[in-house]
Amino acid sequence: MGTEVLERGIMLSQMKADHKALSSTLAALAQSQFPPKAEKNLRKFAASEAAAYLGITPRYLALSADEMGLEIEKVGRGERRYYSLEQMNQIRIYLAEKAGDDTAKALNYDPRRKEDEDIQIIACSNFKGGSAKTCTSVHLAQHLALQGYRVLLVDLDPQGSASSMLGFVPEMVPEEESLFASIRYSDPKPMSEVVQKTYFDNLDLAIGSPFLTEWEFFAPHYATLAGQEEPVLRNRIADIEDEKKQKGITNTRLRELEDELASNHAKLSDCLQRKLYFTRLQLAFENVEDAYDVIICDTPPSLGYLSNAASFAADHLLVTIHPQWIDCESMAQYLATSIAHNEFFESTVAKQLGPEYLVPKTLQYLITRHDNTSRPETDVVTMLRSQLQNVLTNTMLRSSAIAEAGNVQQTLYEAERSNFNGKTYDRALDSVNRVNSEIEELLKSYWGRS
Repeated sequence: MGTEVLERGIMLSQMKADHKALSSTLAALAQSQFPPKAEKNLRKFAASEAAAYLGITPRYLALSADEMGLEIEKVGRGERRYYSLEQMNQIRIYLAEKAGDDTAKALNYDPRRKEDEDIQIIACSNFKGGSAKTCTSVHLAQHLALQGYRVLLVDLDPQGSASSMLGFVPEMVPEEESLFASIRYSDPKPMSEVVQKTYFDNLDLAIGSPFLTEWEFFAPHYATLAGQEEPVLRNRIADIEDEKKQKGITNTRLRELEDELASNHAKLSDCLQRKLYFTRLQLAFENVEDAYDVIICDTPPSLGYLSNAASFAADHLLVTIHPQWIDCESMAQYLATSIAHNEFFESTVAKQLGPEYLVPKTLQYLITRHDNTSRPETDVVTMLRSQLQNVLTNTMLRSSAIAEAGNVQQTLYEAERSNFNGKTYDRALDSVNRVNSEIEELLKSYWGRS
């Protein structure tokens, strides 16, 4: 017994020492890469790139910029033009306004959703690590921002990898500036006060941080307590309603009962929000829905409370799959667990709030990190397409360019092509663009656009 206690003590001491050493090293590295007053910046785009994103010719791009009086950076003797993303989006709006009553043409330039079009929420999910959820989420968010959409990326992973990719150091972010502040149970902040602007125009971020583990831990505790409070509140409400119906009740007493009834209904509403923990993220989003066209949730590698909240809030569940047999076995387990969870969510919401609160959702699968020169992987992809519905046509290929860009906390959209083997970069970017364009077309279809 004494030896076991000693061994546990040694292990815990080692954990503390290792954590302290590793954290200090990472903090120093973060300080060198992203000092407190430093900001990550997005490169400017050559005229050919910018014109391709806007769907116009470089000449028309230059003409439009000159008409607007924009100060465009010009490089070299040939005065090659380079455009910031902010300038590209300004030109989008200008061209859309010039299109006037030609709605289709205006939407082609400025695709932001209209008042009668609902915000689209995507949750990128899988409970197995290494399936490229974060890579997919960040590249998709940046692609949509480059196309002119207003995007909110929500980092639900306590490790904060998506936040790191966008220039934030999760362990250095104060609680009040993290996503946790808007979903915590004690004094939650409106999501609009938590969202951070990024260096990427039209792309905002709700920062993931270690604080989220606290919500994952306390959510079941609050849900259990709420389950115990609910019948007490409902019984009291029923008693008040009965007393109100009694003959001879005075006006003074009636007013007292009305006040108590209103108070108990408010308490019941709060109780249900705590009990239905998986609705908490959806409720938080209501505060910022008018500001965005698309919300993308990057979930942790688990099917815990945070992932469930994202799944419930989402209109579209995008499940990433690495095409190997062991990952397929994990996928089968993921689906079985998700079925059980979602059946519980739907039955609970229908019973507690009413079936009108259930909205249809879509499920799509994306094959990621695919080596299309590998026969075994190609066989797995063929099997997945034959067995699963709604597997995206395009796959995200495995590429050293994606990995190398990630090593310096960049995406392919941020990285300079000159830093890579040109063919490798082009092949990887084409793969990412095809995937993201397919998802974008799906979003357009839900808005009823051709």
